[in-house]
Amino acid sequence: MKASVIRYAAIGMATISMAGFAAASTVSIDTTGADSNNQVHLNNSSSVAVANENGVGIANFNGQGAASGNVKADKNTVAGGNVSSGAAANSNASQTGVGVTNNGLGAGLAAFAGAGAADMTDVSISKTGADSNNKVTVDNTKSVEVTNVNQVEVENVNMQYATSGNVSASKNTEIGGLTSGAASNGNTTVTNVTVGN
Repeated sequence: MKASVIRYAAIGMATISMAGFAAASTVSIDTTGADSNNQVHLNNSSSVAVANENGVGIANFNGQGAASGNVKADKNTVAGGNVSSGAAANSNASQTGVGVTNNGLGAGLAAFAGAGAADMTDVSISKTGADSNNKVTVDNTKSVEVTNVNQVEVENVNMQYATSGNVSASKNTEIGGLTSGAASNGNTTVTNVTVGN
């Protein structure tokens, strides 16, 4: 009997970048002279990239063999009683449980994904001079990308054979019961794989 379990640990990779991100921005243009040129450009961006790659490999191999001995009675005048060979038996039980969970970044990712959902940018322009040019550009960008790759391979191989011995009786005057022993195999395999992202 051979049982082997190959496990590849979960790999979690997270990249969080914030460039000029602010939950709230305030722009105020106030009391500028005539013919003034006021230009404001706000670029608030946030990005989240999460990649989870999980590989699980499970291999269970069970090889069993059971054979009872041969029974032979030759040239006996009286062979009384029962002549029998012994019993042969094999038994195997394999149980494998693998659980992979990628939730270490769950709370942080959810909080960050919701951050700035109601970004408030306050822009005020007042008391500017005659013929002035006032321009305010606000660009809020948010990106969240989650990639989960799960690969699970399960292989269960069960090879069994049972052989009962031969019974032979020849040239006996009297012979009792001849019995070959029992041969049996038993195997139980339970495999549970749980992957949660």
